[in-house]
Amino acid sequence: MKKKNKKLKITYSEQFLKSFDRLFSNNPIYAIPRFFGDIKLEIKWAWQRVFRGFDDRWYWSLYGMITEIIPKCIRKIRKDGTGYPGNITNKEWKIILKKIEDGFIALNKIETFGDCKYNSKKYKQREKKFNEGFDLFKKYFRDLWD
Repeated sequence: MKKKNKKLKITYSEQFLKSFDRLFSNNPIYAIPRFFGDIKLEIKWAWQRVFRGFDDRWYWSLYGMITEIIPKCIRKIRKDGTGYPGNITNKEWKIILKKIEDGFIALNKIETFGDCKYNSKKYKQREKKFNEGFDLFKKYFRDLWD
């Protein structure tokens, strides 16, 4: 005898839906006040970056910010950089930089996309890619300059 799977129906209270609209809707009634509230934060964060070198968002999730910024910086070095360590060729250096970049992108995908379950095949592949890139990042940390 087969059991029928009942579909789970999720319902939200009216108050929740109104709150959700206020937070995420593009309706001008909600978006305009949110825009001006965000401007205040953007100004505050810009001021903090000028005087501290980083803003509050960095220490709210330092790990996340670093994971997001490293691939961008490595890509810039890889594409525009002219220097490389003396014990390898420029071509080898570009391959190493690409592996570092791909490793941090893989970690970012694990953390932000949530499209792979812990210990799934996709998760393990990304984790392996990150570990390879991070090991190279540690090894060549002092060589990341142009």
